Amino acid sequence: MTASAGRLRSSYDDIARRVTLSFESTADLAPGWRLAFTSLQQLTPVDDAVELVEQLASYHLIAPAEPSPLTAGSEWHVGACRVSHQARHANDGPASAYVVTATGDTVPVEIVPMTGPAALASARPSVHDLEIVDAPDDRPALLPYPTHLAITDPEPVGATTARLASFDDHADVAWNAVAALAARLGRPVLTDDGEVAVSARLDARLGAAASRMLVDGATVEVTAGDLDGFRHAFVTLAQWLSSDLPSGARVVDRPRYGWRGVHLDVARQWFEPAVVERLIDDAAWRKLSRVHLHLTDDEAWRLPVSAYPTLADVGARRGHGLPIPPLLGSGAEPCGRAYTPDEIGRWVERADELGIVLVPEIDLPGHLHAALTALPELRDPDDTSEATSVQYFEDNVLVPGLDGTRRFVVEVVDAVTALFPSSPWIHVGGDEVPGGAWSGSPIAGAWARERGYSTTNEIEAAVHREVVDTIRERAGRAVGAWEEAARTRGAVPGDGYVVGWQSIDINRELAARGFDVVIAPGQAYYLDMAEDTAWDTPGMSWAGSTSLADVCAFDPEAGWSPAERARIVGLQACLWTEHVHDEAALRDRLYPRLDAIAERAWTGSIVGGATSVARRSSAIG
Repeated sequence: MTASAGRLRSSYDDIARRVTLSFESTADLAPGWRLAFTSLQQLTPVDDAVELVEQLASYHLIAPAEPSPLTAGSEWHVGACRVSHQARHANDGPASAYVVTATGDTVPVEIVPMTGPAALASARPSVHDLEIVDAPDDRPALLPYPTHLAITDPEPVGATTARLASFDDHADVAWNAVAALAARLGRPVLTDDGEVAVSARLDARLGAAASRMLVDGATVEVTAGDLDGFRHAFVTLAQWLSSDLPSGARVVDRPRYGWRGVHLDVARQWFEPAVVERLIDDAAWRKLSRVHLHLTDDEAWRLPVSAYPTLADVGARRGHGLPIPPLLGSGAEPCGRAYTPDEIGRWVERADELGIVLVPEIDLPGHLHAALTALPELRDPDDTSEATSVQYFEDNVLVPGLDGTRRFVVEVVDAVTALFPSSPWIHVGGDEVPGGAWSGSPIAGAWARERGYSTTNEIEAAVHREVVDTIRERAGRAVGAWEEAARTRGAVPGDGYVVGWQSIDINRELAARGFDVVIAPGQAYYLDMAEDTAWDTPGMSWAGSTSLADVCAFDPEAGWSPAERARIVGLQACLWTEHVHDEAALRDRLYPRLDAIAERAWTGSIVGGATSVARRSSAIG
């Protein structure tokens, strides 16, 4: 058998809304072979000669309806397939594939990127080309740019390292943390014997996270309002030492928002623990204050819960022949696992050292296919709802009234509380419960009737409310949730905060209702959105395309009343990972767009526009 069994080709017809598939074999396959593939679009063959053996969300298993051999060099023309939704980019089609032989072996199949409409072939200039096509920018390579900066003597000081010469009130703790951070990022500029002498003192009157910095030749004086202020000032200094610190300058700095966040989905794809550590470093280097970790979803459960070892053993792994099949570009080989308490503990330690708050998310009451696969006793065996989520998972919800549901919630809450001891918040999801959920569940129906509930929204709100109350009572934490929890009234003002993601108008609506809001609309701050409309550009497009220029142009407060603005907690970039299969792709999606969001969250504006952000992003690494 060859290293690859062949190639899977696909083409998308936007008018007919059909995908055509063909498999070119490079191996001799005996009768009984089958073809497995993953595709964000669900593809259903229309030809009776093709059997759809299995289909779960993005996973497909197909075969000739009449088993027959396939010789090397020949083609199996699968033909037209109905599609679940419109494609806008090549990555919406097949992402991984393999052959299952008649003897049960698996052989990988090469994916040829799906071809698409000619109208989607061209794109706007890439954000990575902005430095070349736009005018130069002579601002210091600092990101986010300080709130106020005046250069009094532009002559470079001629030094590339600094030392902490004198300090008080634990400024050395911040210095050591930022020095280690800069060294990990390849910039060992804060040293024990640096050329520039830094003095640091505390002045609480400056306020939280605020600082002043005076540069006078080979001496720098830093005054900060608190430990965070010292950290942020030392980050500014470390960035500046890498790019010609001037001989004279004055910086006055303070953040516009307390919540300056980045969210990463570690459920849909597996990322090594070190990837999360590096994201925490990147966040601190950009003066972000929150890293939101989406730890559970339909595709995998990454949180260790000692009371339920099968959550890790079954719910965190997928692959051929496993309870959870390959999904979203993964192949036949087993993929992924749960993170260990020690790994999460290292994240917490790193984040605490850098002044970053980790916000763990356990998505409830929907998005639970992985957990319910690992714990089938949490399903209603007589449920006939067949409620399908937007990602094509069926009945992926907690069942209220079922023996075991309450214990599950308690054990999960206790686990996340213990694993993330320094987070004031636990995010509980609350999003995308499928319409019709629980409608065919006798257990949920009886529970609902006892309480006077009849609709999916009412049950969803009640279940969410119980989860929130459990967190408040057992953990004493505030609660974060996606906007749906507020719209169903499962979350209420005072619980914590809500994240508005479908549009900026929804954020404003929630603020007007009295909710504290973290602004994260898909049209500007979802970094899984493609940067342009080109067919070959990777990413999603349900919220349109989002270039660096689009992100820079978006003003999150435009049109808000003073009362509504008072409810803005901050801004958050979100990266969902359906199409992000490794760290290189992750970094490509994040930067430089995350840097524009970090600057908006810090200063309230974008200094110099997209050109300046692109240049400074490249400079700080």
